[in-house]
Amino acid sequence: MIIRTYTSMVALLTLAIFSFLSCSDVVLPQGLSELGFYSNNETIIQTLEQKGELSYTEHFMLGLAYKEAKDYKKALYHFANSCFVERRARKLSIYPQPVYRFVSRFSVKSYLYNDAMYEIAKGFMYYQEYEYVIKFIDLMKHEKTGVFRDAQILKAEALGQLKQFDKAEKVLQKSISKYNDRDSLAWLYIKLASLYEKQDKNTDAVNSYYNLLKISTASWQSEIAAKRILQITTKNPDIALNPDEIQLIFEALYNTKNYQDIVSIDENLLQLVTESTQKLHLDMIRVKTLCHLGKSDALKTIYDAYQATDYRYDIAATIVDTLWDNDKKGQAMQWLAKLENADNPKFKQKVLYYKALYAVQRKETDPKPVDEYVAHYPDDTATQELLWLFSKNTITNTKTALYYLEKYYSTFGTNGKYADEVCFWLYNLKKEENPDEAETIAYSMVAFLPHSAYTWILLERLSPNYSVEKLSSDFSMALQTNNLTVTLFTHAMLTYRERDNKRRLQRLEMIKKYFPKSREIQYTTIPTRNEKLLLHIPGEIVTRIEHYFSMGYSEGINRELVLYINPDDNDVYVLQYIFGLKYKNYFLSAQSLVQLLKRLDMKENIFLMHDDIIQSILPKPFGQCVAQSSKKYDICEPFIYAVMKAESLFNPYAESSAGAIGLMQLMMPTAKEIATKTGVGQINKEMLKNPCISIELGTYYISWLMKNLKNDITLVSAAYNAGIGNVLKWQYDNEDKFTVMAPFAETKGYIERIKKFYYQYQLVYDLSRQ
Repeated sequence: MIIRTYTSMVALLTLAIFSFLSCSDVVLPQGLSELGFYSNNETIIQTLEQKGELSYTEHFMLGLAYKEAKDYKKALYHFANSCFVERRARKLSIYPQPVYRFVSRFSVKSYLYNDAMYEIAKGFMYYQEYEYVIKFIDLMKHEKTGVFRDAQILKAEALGQLKQFDKAEKVLQKSISKYNDRDSLAWLYIKLASLYEKQDKNTDAVNSYYNLLKISTASWQSEIAAKRILQITTKNPDIALNPDEIQLIFEALYNTKNYQDIVSIDENLLQLVTESTQKLHLDMIRVKTLCHLGKSDALKTIYDAYQATDYRYDIAATIVDTLWDNDKKGQAMQWLAKLENADNPKFKQKVLYYKALYAVQRKETDPKPVDEYVAHYPDDTATQELLWLFSKNTITNTKTALYYLEKYYSTFGTNGKYADEVCFWLYNLKKEENPDEAETIAYSMVAFLPHSAYTWILLERLSPNYSVEKLSSDFSMALQTNNLTVTLFTHAMLTYRERDNKRRLQRLEMIKKYFPKSREIQYTTIPTRNEKLLLHIPGEIVTRIEHYFSMGYSEGINRELVLYINPDDNDVYVLQYIFGLKYKNYFLSAQSLVQLLKRLDMKENIFLMHDDIIQSILPKPFGQCVAQSSKKYDICEPFIYAVMKAESLFNPYAESSAGAIGLMQLMMPTAKEIATKTGVGQINKEMLKNPCISIELGTYYISWLMKNLKNDITLVSAAYNAGIGNVLKWQYDNEDKFTVMAPFAETKGYIERIKKFYYQYQLVYDLSRQ
């Protein structure tokens, strides 16, 4: 008896050791990330089934592919075979008991064991094997991860199906106490509320939905919560709502654009809100809703109710802002008249601002409204907008445009939203009559606006005017005299002229030495892929996320990272940037780096960035496909990549609200026509998400536009975005005026981005040849 007990204890201890292997013991798979990220289920199955012995990661990938293909038995087989590092079941009956017997065996568990258990539990949930769903989930290691959270939700659902509601509630309540991120809590509260509804515990359900709304009123879960509270309380009038609950319901419905639901709310509910500030807040939401719905009479009714109070100005101001944002500018100006007599300075400013903005957007040539606003609020950010817009409207009148451009530049310099456009046009208008002043502006643009498309356009035009010898001499002198502007300009221009990355990096080290505290050069705060990461996320979780990246498991990446989104640190963005770069998720890496730069308040400057940042922000994905299409249709690779980045940021699954699909964002009718001409044949929506197909069709389209628009990249860029029919109607004096006066703001920005990315890719191609 003693020997048997001792043997059992040893076995349990050994099992525990094997069950909790350190994350440092995991060997990350190689060469699978692109298969996972970019291949469809059929390709994954075909590729991996042809192999002999499969790793546990490959089994898991096959399980995911078969699940998506709705072949659930094969999916369960492969998930089971991903549970252990070495052990495999050559033959396995796909019934709960034999699968459970296999996955609960004594063996070294794989790093995907918890993921596999969750997927197996989901599979048997489909087959309504609720008792075994619970048993499989109970085999999982307890940890604070997204997959464990989702498994607990699934366990609660299985318990609910078995009518074990008390146990289900305890599972969810325990998870609520464990997780503190918004996404998890929203999920858990909505599941808990649903569980209460099944038991007709309506008060508890309302409280759970309310707890969800306290977390967020802008998520899809909050939309469900707000609607369910209203439906439950309508059917159960004994459940009373308090003013705070009513306010959150209104906020959630408005934030999720359920405007009709707001106007349908019973007036009796509104009567429960009596405190003046809270009532005003609700009425603000109501008037914004009515603006969206175009209900003018109802708007006036609410406004009239405040006629005897000063709050009427707040109501009128809200109506003006909302109507303006909804492009109902004429109606907004009518309501603006109600603010004319307000004594409050903020309303006086609003009146002057909208009058000036209305005038410039209508392209009125009278400067009086703009001058009046600028005189009263010379340092305001709205002043930047008004000065630039009026300058743009008068760009063909050099004297007038110069006056307002110089007014902007003298006040704001290279700061503000419109500084790059102002500097560019100042340079353009001054270069003939005052070349020295124009050159000073150009130096400032290159030094302090390196992210701007206008800076890159200027670099391309100016570079032939500077010799490498003179730039090198000026660079050395600028270092000695601590002239940061000249240092940054000459370094950038030398990089542009020499196309030599080794010299770029050598100069960069010198700049760091002479200007160690300059914000413009602090890109060392962004790590390289080989650098040890100092993060707040636990190391085991980081390893798990890297494992997901290494197998191209997007769902797992998103599920885990959302737990660690934190406004106070940048860990999530760092991981996505680094692992995306390392495992060739070009979209996620580039997108995260852009967000990281924004959060760090840093401007993109590839002249000063280390190589990993440049490779992330200007990658060369799907190289073989790009090279083939480039050669076939005689379009250079940098231009193909420029369009790809502008259109989708390298996301092959991108879909626009207008219906454009894939890397090159082609509309289906256009894609079908091109596919016929190129011999690709019949295509569908899913085929357009294939990177190589999208690249070929997009490159053909670029080639066709080039032939019909005389190889003018300004016109070609505009036509790719707005259609060749529109472009042929627009007046073309020169490329700069054509761009700035483009009827569509989106097209204007698109032309600018294409040129920037094109010139950047030309440079990067030359730098990478060394």
